[in-house]
Amino acid sequence: MSVSLSTARSAAVPVPLNALREGYRARNVGKAFSGVTVLADVSLDFRPGEVHTLMGENGAGKSTLLKILSGIYRADSGQFSMDGESVTLGSPRAALDQGVYLVPQEPSLLPHLSVAENLYLGNSPKRGPGRLRWLDWGKMYRSAEDVLPLVGLSVDASSPVSRLTIAQQQLLECARALVRNSRVIFFDEPTSPLTSHEVETLFGVIDELRAQGYVLGFISHRMDEVLEISDRISVLRDGHFIDSVARADAVAADLVNKMVGRSLVLGKRKATCHTTEETVVEVSGLNGPSFSDVSFHVNRGEVVGFAGLVGSGRTEIAEAMVNLRPHTAGSVKVGGTDLASKSLREVIDAGLVYLPEDRARNGAFLDMTVTENLSAGMLNRLRAALGLLDLRREQREAAAMTSRLKVRAASLDLPIRSLSGGNQQRCLFGKWLLTSPKAAVFDEPTRGVDAGAKEDLYQVIDELAADGLAVVVISSELEELVRLCDRVLAVYEGRIVGELSGDEISMENVGRLILGSHEPTP
Repeated sequence: MSVSLSTARSAAVPVPLNALREGYRARNVGKAFSGVTVLADVSLDFRPGEVHTLMGENGAGKSTLLKILSGIYRADSGQFSMDGESVTLGSPRAALDQGVYLVPQEPSLLPHLSVAENLYLGNSPKRGPGRLRWLDWGKMYRSAEDVLPLVGLSVDASSPVSRLTIAQQQLLECARALVRNSRVIFFDEPTSPLTSHEVETLFGVIDELRAQGYVLGFISHRMDEVLEISDRISVLRDGHFIDSVARADAVAADLVNKMVGRSLVLGKRKATCHTTEETVVEVSGLNGPSFSDVSFHVNRGEVVGFAGLVGSGRTEIAEAMVNLRPHTAGSVKVGGTDLASKSLREVIDAGLVYLPEDRARNGAFLDMTVTENLSAGMLNRLRAALGLLDLRREQREAAAMTSRLKVRAASLDLPIRSLSGGNQQRCLFGKWLLTSPKAAVFDEPTRGVDAGAKEDLYQVIDELAADGLAVVVISSELEELVRLCDRVLAVYEGRIVGELSGDEISMENVGRLILGSHEPTP
């Protein structure tokens, strides 16, 4: 199977059918869940030929607004119009019929169907007379081969989606918007799982969409991306519209302050003050199909970062540490306990926990409540008489952890899927903290989390290190590694190729190492 990404596109993005002239307008939109207001009197315009970006903390209402505009949620109040004519989009199908498509934050694909089948799901080409029409498989696969290069994907259209990476699945979601004759496309944090190269490819597609007159809405927590791709930027806070500015007038610090309602000091690395000489995690000579000769240690109270490009082997090493991925040689010890041949439950009981990168697929039980997700890692500690769960203690522990991590939820009894992406991530963070671990591996811990919430999580990691937790942080954001880490290990082609500590830790030095240049700048 051939699966790759390419910035080369064989054809230009098509002009939208029935393109809007004035755009898509929302006025006085209100929405509440379980009596908790998430949007209050919000009015915004989305115009043809521009990228209108929404910014705000997790829970500010950004994703909720886009879901209302794309028919997934129904507004409690408000008016909506296209080119001045009132529209009612009471369902996703109604929105699709009007040419409105939402590229979701987490890919919503069917893993066992092929790339082409997912691309045309619900919109498959057919042939034949009248009611006897049947699926035109040949046309579907030929069309898929033409469409996929438009988003930089060189993929065998007959391959199952399960073989694609998260990044490739996200680009496939973007391709689905094109085959549905969309004229309004909303992007809800589409770049969260993408590398810088893949973001460049996606932005190239968005540039073409803009040039062809599409109406485009965009959500991102990455300030550099917002400033690069946007024509207008609107800020929401606590469900209220705060301000809208043209890109030419946007200042990063002002946007952040409007988002959080307070000033933030960003990019300052914490002082190394918690580390002891007591080794908690010791990895020796770890070998596997995608990594080799990996050796490192993490001391009590230390934060060690893993830097590397996507595909460098960082996540594979982390999964091997907790026995989610087999390794052919080497050992992993936590507190002196060898984890060889132990089950995941036994690894957790030994004191090592792992927060995976893909929360929707591997982290959260989306249809279970917030409380049930938080307690999932500590059920053995909640056993009361006759083996029954102590539900009162479960609720107390969940309430205390959500308060500590500043989780915004209308109720802890709601399904976790009802929370914003960032709040879901905080809950998963809390799930493992409730197990009282000795060491933790956090794989992209702030993925999909806004600037203010990131700083909150950074402070939590600082506090955990101060309490003696040994922490490994895997991150694609160099600023995050500089901010958090006592030491940074660079992973390149499955090997640890360099180590930085103290004043050596800088974005420049980390960047050099992950690209294969092994000499840090003094």
